[in-house]
Amino acid sequence: MSEFKPTLTEEDRAALRALYLALKNFTALRPTMPLQYVMTFCLVGMEEGAGVTEYAKTAEVSPTVMTRHLLDIGDRNRAREEGFGLVTQERDPTDLRRHHARVTPKGAAMTRRIKEALKTAPK
Repeated sequence: MSEFKPTLTEEDRAALRALYLALKNFTALRPTMPLQYVMTFCLVGMEEGAGVTEYAKTAEVSPTVMTRHLLDIGDRNRAREEGFGLVTQERDPTDLRRHHARVTPKGAAMTRRIKEALKTAPK
């Protein structure tokens, strides 16, 4: 009988463990949290204050899709039900057609939990 040899290095597995622990924070909000919502949250956190068009371009999706994602992770989802509350959109006072997204206090707390999970992941 031959000994099983893993494909990945221990460093690779440690990186995946850290990512897994960080993502578990999102599944605590919803067990079937779509990856697109996680990525949208990350985009807003990395570049607060941008608008739908900028986020859509970065994510390589249509502005319509990005609008839905931002609504769903925001205060009220597209069905006008309670959203995840991770981001909020504020109307641009100089151009009422534009909105700027920012992370909410709940989103900031999520970010701290993710950061902690990435730091403390078992090696």
